[in-house]
Amino acid sequence: MLNKVAIALSVILFLIMVTFIQLGTFPNGIIPVNTGTSISPGITQSIFTTYLLPFEIVTFLLVAAMLGAMYLGERGESK
Repeated sequence: MLNKVAIALSVILFLIMVTFIQLGTFPNGIIPVNTGTSISPGITQSIFTTYLLPFEIVTFLLVAAMLGAMYLGERGESK
């Protein structure tokens, strides 16, 4: 019963948060693009065009490693 209440509360809070962020920060529904003079726009452009697949693969592997470490850490506590 407690899990259902926690899940429902999490979903409600998430929807409230997304609504306030969308309406407050981006009133027209448009996300402004950083057009600064630093090197970051060039890196961002190359990550999301040329190196998109390797970037996603590395992201997946890092998340899998993190979940595996959490599982192994939790399993070790029960002994």
